[in-house]
Amino acid sequence: MLRLGRYKKVFFLILIVIALSFTVNITGNNRLLFNMLEYPVISLLKPVQEAFAWVSHKAQGSITSISHLFYLKRENEELKKQVAELLAYKHKFLEYSEENARLRRMLDFKEKNPEYDMVAAEVIGRDPSNWFHMIIINKGRKSGISENMAVVTERGLVGYTVDVGEDWSKVLMLLDNRMSVSAMIQRTRDNGILKGNIAPAPPGYAKMVFLPADAQIVKGDKVISSGLGGIVPKGILIGEVVEVKKESDNLTQYAIVKPAVDFQKLEEVFVIRSERALPGGE
Repeated sequence: MLRLGRYKKVFFLILIVIALSFTVNITGNNRLLFNMLEYPVISLLKPVQEAFAWVSHKAQGSITSISHLFYLKRENEELKKQVAELLAYKHKFLEYSEENARLRRMLDFKEKNPEYDMVAAEVIGRDPSNWFHMIIINKGRKSGISENMAVVTERGLVGYTVDVGEDWSKVLMLLDNRMSVSAMIQRTRDNGILKGNIAPAPPGYAKMVFLPADAQIVKGDKVISSGLGGIVPKGILIGEVVEVKKESDNLTQYAIVKPAVDFQKLEEVFVIRSERALPGGE
């Protein structure tokens, strides 16, 4: 049995060799026959190959698209970060530019008014109970400030100090109904008293009272401090007349005055500590 099994193996090997030799001989001598066998096989497998190629291409494209999407997302986040930084720089630049312009105007005002001994101060707060009529500044007794000193900006009169600490002061502004400042019409030289925002002055305006009944005051006249009373030096701009009317007794007139200063936008001010004697003056 072992010998018979060995002969079978040898017999099968001889058959394989003969078959391979026959195939090589046939395909080598008869190319036409090979082609006849090759083309149907290729035609049969072509759709399958194309399908595999399409799937492979799509898969590769999807992988590339996903990779590109993540890249674009990272790039977009980086661009957003850069834009945010640029906007921050822009806001800082605009703020510094505006601050520089304000300080230049204040410096110019101080240089043009050497007769006043002034100290600059920043607005650091407002009285919560009197938001639009009282401000708090960051200078006080240490800077030579005391009560009843005039407070101004390059635009005009703000008010005067009413309460002073070591390094802070409260300033009563022109629109407060407790305000009382001696004033005059610059053109006619008629004197009166500025009383703050009292009736019938609308919000944001002040009333000037005790003007002579025969005073020829007109809309647009400038109102300045008269210097009477010893608090506010003479000649500081207060505002502009927008309306003039007779009082009910017809003995005096009153004027509605628009202040020169925008009290809602105050950031820096000057406190006038005293008046100086200028060279050549009396």
